[in-house]
This record gives sequence, C-alpha cells and structure tokens, in this order.
Amino acid sequence: MPAPGYSLKDGTKILVSALEVGGIVTLEDGTPAPAGEHTLADGTEIVLGEGGVIAEIKAKEVEAPEVSVEIESGKEEKEKMYSKFSEIESRIAASEQSFSALQSDYEGLKSAFGKQSEAMQGLIQLVDTLVNVPSQAPAEVPNNFKKVSIESKADKIKSYSQFVSQFKNK
Repeated sequence: MPAPGYSLKDGTKILVSALEVGGIVTLEDGTPAPAGEHTLADGTEIVLGEGGVIAEIKAKEVEAPEVSVEIESGKEEKEKMYSKFSEIESRIAASEQSFSALQSDYEGLKSAFGKQSEAMQGLIQLVDTLVNVPSQAPAEVPNNFKKVSIESKADKIKSYSQFVSQFKNK
C-alpha cells in the first residue's frame, strides 16, 4: 500500500508511512526528509530524527472561539435555574434507584450462580465416585443363556451308528 501524501506549509510534497511516532517521512523523490521540525499544511508539527523517522507529533494549536455570555438578572431567571436543578436532582434520584435495583439483581444472580456451581461440584464428585467404584460380576448368571454341549465329529458318528444299529437289530 503506498504511503499517504501530505504537504508541508511551504508547499513541499512528502510521503508519510504512518502519521505516528516511528513513521517514516520521505520526499517525493524517495529520499528521507531532513531531520528537524516541520509544519504540515494543516498546522500539525512533526519532529523528524535521522532517516526521516517521526520522533514527535505536536497537534496544531486551535484557537478557542470567543464565547459571549449574557447574564440576565431577575427573579424569573433564578426560578428557571432552580427548576432545572430540581429536574436534574430528580433524574439523579431515579438513576440511583435504578442502580440499587440493578445491584440487588446482581446479588441475586451471584447467589444463584453460586448455588448452581455447588450443585455442579456435587454432580462432578458423584460421577467421579461412580467411575472409581470397582466393578464385579453379577451374583447370578441370567437364566436366558442355555448351555449347549458341543460334540466332536467322532462322538456324532458314534451316536448315529448306535441309533442306526437299533433299527437293524429289530
């Protein structure tokens, strides 16, 4: 991103990498601006060190505008001021009441969150206890499992032979 261009009060064009302390100021041809105090066209003063590095920025002096105040004397003006003061006092009182209500709401929420935190700690301890309880086999094996005997091939052939021989002998 190219450096933004500025003009000095005398019309010299300069480039500034950042208008802040540590920013680099160069002339249009790319050479570093000379050290010393320089005034920008808008009145801002910059102090440059060696290599065109901004060492200080002095904001332009702004003249305060003249303010004319006419003071009206009289009973009517005093009454207006007292009326404004009482209006401000009532607003302050209402703000204090709102603040007190918010503060009590805050205390209630703080208490509720404290109770919730205690409950969560209890749940964490319960889960931790359940995880650390040693597990063991059930006292009885459920009745829905049937024991199946597995015969070897030789035993099956022998049983079949006995069964067939019974019919042959009859």
